[in-house]
Amino acid sequence: MTSAYNPINIYNLTVLKAAKNWCKHGFIEKDQLGAIRQTYAVPLYHPNSLIRILLFVATLFALSGATGFFTLIVADSGRIFISLACIVYGLASFYAVEKFFIAKNHYKSGVTEAIIYHSCGFVIGGLGGISDFNTHILLWSCLVIFSFAAFRYLDLVCTVCAIGSLAGILFFEFYSLDGIFKQIIPFVFMLGFAPVYFISKKLSQRVDLKLWRNNLLILEVVSLLLIYVGGNYLVVRELSVELMGLAIEEGADIPFAFIFYTTTVLFPVIYLFFGIKNKDIILLRVSLILIAFSAFTFKYYFSLGHPEITLTAAGIILIVTAISVMHYLKKMRNGFTRENLLTERWGNMNAEAFLISQTMGGNQTSLNKSDLPGGGQFGGGGSTNDF
Repeated sequence: MTSAYNPINIYNLTVLKAAKNWCKHGFIEKDQLGAIRQTYAVPLYHPNSLIRILLFVATLFALSGATGFFTLIVADSGRIFISLACIVYGLASFYAVEKFFIAKNHYKSGVTEAIIYHSCGFVIGGLGGISDFNTHILLWSCLVIFSFAAFRYLDLVCTVCAIGSLAGILFFEFYSLDGIFKQIIPFVFMLGFAPVYFISKKLSQRVDLKLWRNNLLILEVVSLLLIYVGGNYLVVRELSVELMGLAIEEGADIPFAFIFYTTTVLFPVIYLFFGIKNKDIILLRVSLILIAFSAFTFKYYFSLGHPEITLTAAGIILIVTAISVMHYLKKMRNGFTRENLLTERWGNMNAEAFLISQTMGGNQTSLNKSDLPGGGQFGGGGSTNDF
């Protein structure tokens, strides 16, 4: 199975987006941008975010009418027949979005996303109905269907739903086993999603998987968050009380509390360390979010009183730290800088040479070469060196 989209068109669209950004920063001239548009012309319909949202909402309204008509047809049938009809309807919707929209060069236009989510809902609902909404089957159905949609249609929301389904499966299966298996769920999350992160990171470097790079980046981010969630004291404590009926007396604590105190502090620090060491912007951004949540966790259980003083002091510390870091990174330090490197024309001569060679020479590089744009990251200190 491959993507439903033409990879040549996706590649050309990536080049055009990068070229527009370079032109915006004064890296290339407008006449060069015009030449690039001619060389990398794409027939795809990919409107801006506002239009996509409007089309998404309009399509959902249109689909609600189709759903109402479908409901009238099968309303008097039995549960099994209705479930089978939902599966057929959902699969037919997948076929329709490819035949009548993707084949007509719609690319994440808002219409396609609405129909894809609509299709996923009906297929999953139908499979759930056949199994009398058995939780095991429903979670596995979500994993399979969302993974298919994420891979086939490069959809990021379905990617999040797929890894969320995997997390749900791990939690529910161990929760159902009861006993010691309930208590080791946090460790299952920490140990289970670590390989997911490293595999996703490795796959994102493969040239033949550039088309799915954004999906793999989403997997990296969510995996890092789920590893942290498995070791966060607040999450573990509250779920132990709510779902496992753990009674914590005054002055007592959850089992292995010292481990979760340690991981709550240690994981964000590890992310930050390796983010700086490896110049990994994903680790850096996730670490900053988790540092804030770790502070909230300890504040939630160990308050010193006077929250207004605490918040004011924390705000002052953050502002002073931000100003200090910005001043320190005014000059490049170990590969990091506060400046936008796109504004430095001399720092992008290789990219400019690539664009000029493509537009002036009339050549388009083959997709299987490693030097093609593939949705990499740029524009600030510590960014990656691919584009």
